[in-house]
Amino acid sequence: MTNLSWKALGLDPSTTLHDLRCGQHYKGDGIDNFVWVLQISGAAPPNHFRGGYAGTSSKRQPPMYFPLGGGTLRGVGKPGEIVWSRVFVEDGALHADIGRGSVVELPETETQRRWKETTFEWPIVHTVFHGISRDAFMARHRANHVSIAYAPDANLARKALTAKAAMFDAMGIKVHLCGDIR
Repeated sequence: MTNLSWKALGLDPSTTLHDLRCGQHYKGDGIDNFVWVLQISGAAPPNHFRGGYAGTSSKRQPPMYFPLGGGTLRGVGKPGEIVWSRVFVEDGALHADIGRGSVVELPETETQRRWKETTFEWPIVHTVFHGISRDAFMARHRANHVSIAYAPDANLARKALTAKAAMFDAMGIKVHLCGDIR
């Protein structure tokens, strides 16, 4: 659905399905908000990373998760506007939470600290979900994964969110608009 919606709007449809790992309030460098840590075991597209391919590296997957080996394609999420969504089953029906957010730039020391508290080998994305508190987001926590796709600006993010939500609805998936989607 992201692929079709983003392509129809002339946007890059690259998407990543991240684990919702943890987060905490961060104040400084123009940020005063709860900032989530999103990670994925494996890889994310280099155009989602700060610096693109130049900001991308590979690490051996942690043996705890992948005893036979394998590598990651990792980096730090580039700042920008995103649309997030998660699909889950509830009462025998498909549901989708969808909202807007921003990937924010944190200082390198804070990025390293957060990486070391989670899984250092995996890509990391510092994310603020617009208009939805940590507690409200977790109260609706029915899926540990969050799909994100970038939009070049807030206006196109709103349009992309609307297109994706309409597609979910047309397919009979119950849509829940979360937070501030304006």
